[in-house]
Amino acid sequence: MEIIIAKNILFTALARIQTIVEKSSIMPITSNALLTAKENYLTVSATNLEIGLIARYNEVAVKKAGTISVHAKKLFEIVRELPDEHEIVIKEKENYHIEITSNAVCFNILGLPPEEFPAFFIQEIKDYSEWETEKIRNMIDVTAFSISSDETRINIAGAYIEKQGPHTLRMVTTDGYRLSMIDEPIQESFPLEEGILIPSKGISELRKILSDKKDEKKLLAKVIKNSLLIKIAEIEIYIRLIDKKFPEYKYIIPQPGENEITIRTEKEKIKPALKRMSIIASENKRPVNFKFSDQRLQISTEDSELGSVHETIVMNETVPIDISFSINGRYFLDILNAIDDDVQIEINKEDKNKPIVFHPVAKSNATFIIMPMMSE
Repeated sequence: MEIIIAKNILFTALARIQTIVEKSSIMPITSNALLTAKENYLTVSATNLEIGLIARYNEVAVKKAGTISVHAKKLFEIVRELPDEHEIVIKEKENYHIEITSNAVCFNILGLPPEEFPAFFIQEIKDYSEWETEKIRNMIDVTAFSISSDETRINIAGAYIEKQGPHTLRMVTTDGYRLSMIDEPIQESFPLEEGILIPSKGISELRKILSDKKDEKKLLAKVIKNSLLIKIAEIEIYIRLIDKKFPEYKYIIPQPGENEITIRTEKEKIKPALKRMSIIASENKRPVNFKFSDQRLQISTEDSELGSVHETIVMNETVPIDISFSINGRYFLDILNAIDDDVQIEINKEDKNKPIVFHPVAKSNATFIIMPMMSE
């Protein structure tokens, strides 16, 4: 194989795969990138056996077709340090040696047999469903923060997607203490008989790609066996799904009218106050106490090792009755960071142990739930 390529194109291609390739592995090949030159284009692939990415780049001169397998991080570091103003020549030598030159600079590095690279993708897949890129990116932004980081609870270590009718997708995440849920309409029916559970790392990679390709209006999606396939522009990503059953989350969502008290809170007032509370509360995960009375909200927290803080906020609306509750303030702050809107809180006045519901005022399709904490 021999190619000539601009530094910025190769740098972009290698940067995309750095969070996918394994940093240390019992399979050294999964630390490598697979570069394949055909006719007038180059594909760059990487996989960690759970996530695979392949992207096609046309801005390349192919002098000789072929395939090489090279350490992804080292190649990325080399390309990063090469001169910006000169093109890069990559040439395959004997015994899997690879020569990388740019003007007066020449690297010789050792690759691995490309035939050992895992065949993680399936060619010529048809019958994709079309999704709107902005909607999928929004669903991830609104829910990803409440994915569980507990590696022992695999069944909640990802984002759950299921159909709500023929033309609506729902994404749900939970860590056992809170829940985030959003529904979005899709233009065409998505053939999904059962819900799928996308692992947290897969969600992170998908989020990164959707942000990178935000100008693309559409993406293509398909579920095949235990994998989710996404195609957007020149990129294809393959994510192995979690083969565990997501919890029956609907049982913890209060039914309409069950939480009788509704309070509207203003984001620009609540968010900075919660940031101040977190200075004390976050160290030992102390509860943040909310006490509503008339047009006043008193927020406070304390820690026996650090001290305490309290603040009074004057709200625009008057609450119907005096009411109080305690929650993890970080969870409420995560909601406010994910949405650009005031939040309506729904509280059960009879049972303080009932889940507390949070709705963005202008986003009726999004629901957040936080379990209350015992106040002290």
